[in-house]
Amino acid sequence: MPPSEQPKTDVEKELSELRREVIESRNLVIKTDNLLKNLHAEVKAVGKRHEDFQKRQWLSSAVAYALFAVLAVGGAVLVNGARSSSNTNERERLEKQVADLSGQLEKQRADTTAHLTSQRAAGEVYKMMTTLPGDERLKGIDALVKLDTSKLSSLERQALNDRAAILRRETGDAALERGKIAFRKNEMPAVVENLSRFLAMNPQEADALDASFFLGTAYNQLRQHDKAVPLLARFVEGDKKSKTRDYAMLLLAQSYQETGAFDKAADTVRDALATYPATQYLSQFRGRLSSAKRAAAGGTDAAALPAAAPAGAPQATPAVQTAPAGQ
Repeated sequence: MPPSEQPKTDVEKELSELRREVIESRNLVIKTDNLLKNLHAEVKAVGKRHEDFQKRQWLSSAVAYALFAVLAVGGAVLVNGARSSSNTNERERLEKQVADLSGQLEKQRADTTAHLTSQRAAGEVYKMMTTLPGDERLKGIDALVKLDTSKLSSLERQALNDRAAILRRETGDAALERGKIAFRKNEMPAVVENLSRFLAMNPQEADALDASFFLGTAYNQLRQHDKAVPLLARFVEGDKKSKTRDYAMLLLAQSYQETGAFDKAADTVRDALATYPATQYLSQFRGRLSSAKRAAAGGTDAAALPAAAPAGAPQATPAVQTAPAGQ
């Protein structure tokens, strides 16, 4: 190879190497550009995903905040409602307690006023039973019966009752004796006045039965048979050993008949005839039984038969006309 061709070859080699390096550089640039483009695309995709994530996170945060706000508002409403209900219940409880205390206070005031009023009234009654003269003290007993002693203390009630019992014993015996004296004198209105007062004093049972007989007889003689019936019935039922019981049964049968209780009148007569078959009023009982039967049957001639006085009875008792047997 000639010497002129040798440098050319070197130049060509250099050019060839330079060309190769340029090509490699170009390829490297292209590769780098492609990598940059890919990186840019990836960065852009990452940015988009990040934006989407931020949007979702914002929406999630907004929803979370909204839910939290709703829960907070709901909780506040519930707490406020509970507090309001508790406050309402507490207010109602306090109002009820105040009303109860006010009622108790008013009741205590009313009880205190009633107690003071009862004390003043009791003092007046006690004064009437101790300071009034004679039988006027009985007005105190009448006032005691009308007095409301439930507001008084047990000691005050006991004092009034003891004084009333003493006064009843003092005046009751006198009233009973005056009634018996008036009965013997045939002063029936006086008998009614004295013995009614005596029975109002709640005497002992024996004295009450005795007074019931005289008072019932007086009402019978005064033709107040509706008042005579309970008194005579009390005597007949309460004192079955009395010597005047048959006479009281005769008067009771008459009063029953006069008040229209014909069956009771007949039953009373039958009881008397069975108990006292040898009574001195046998004919009167038979006449009364016949009269009661006729009256019960609707007869118009059932005239009242007056009762006869028993032997040893007060002279004021009128004699009875004996009705013929069989009438």
